[in-house]
Amino acid sequence: MSQTVLTAISPAVRESWTHNWALPPSAIERLFEAASLRVYPAQSCILPQGSSRSTVFFLLNGEVSVSVYLPDGRRVLCALYQPGTIFGFPLVGQERPRWSSADAFTEATLALVSRQHFERVIHTLPSAVVADFFNRLLMRQARFAMRLLHCMVLDLPGRLALALIELGDAFGQSAAEGLCITLPLTHEHLAEMVGASRERVSKAMAEFAHRGWIRYGRRSITLCNLEALQRAAKPRSNPLT
Repeated sequence: MSQTVLTAISPAVRESWTHNWALPPSAIERLFEAASLRVYPAQSCILPQGSSRSTVFFLLNGEVSVSVYLPDGRRVLCALYQPGTIFGFPLVGQERPRWSSADAFTEATLALVSRQHFERVIHTLPSAVVADFFNRLLMRQARFAMRLLHCMVLDLPGRLALALIELGDAFGQSAAEGLCITLPLTHEHLAEMVGASRERVSKAMAEFAHRGWIRYGRRSITLCNLEALQRAAKPRSNPLT
């Protein structure tokens, strides 16, 4: 990938690689020397579950969903990635297939870096930078684990409130009525995130809206009462009951 392409990437995205992943700009430049650019249409598969870990992905534009497909065919939507996210890291030690699937939630532009080139560049960095990078990666894994733990102890309204809060943290923008999430989210998507039927999620969302906690718009959800949602998302605390 040429330097021209790299400089054309949003400054906010380039800054996130340093701020969120502790990768210095010089390392990003070396990584992108051997990167290929690819655009994935919305709903297309980027990484199938069970595939090998041969590529690291840099999300430049659009959103990517990460899901786990259960043996019975159900899909659990685990996360939505925004521009600036890096995913697909090779594991240290014994190689294992990918435990999840990554799909283009909206049309997504990604830079693809081979595992071999990624490891070569990482190995040239100072040990303190490498340690910081892997600490950030472990922190993300810990957030995933904590979310799964919360889902075990929360009922449906709590899980739904937690999902909305996390979406607001990642994609929300300040608006007059609260925090606005502008994504093509359906109740089916939310149901996959919280492990419930679409009908039950629709009923809980209607109750949230009735209480003034959220407001629907065209292709948007506004979190109007974040404190109430946070209370609902606490284990063993559900103001709907």
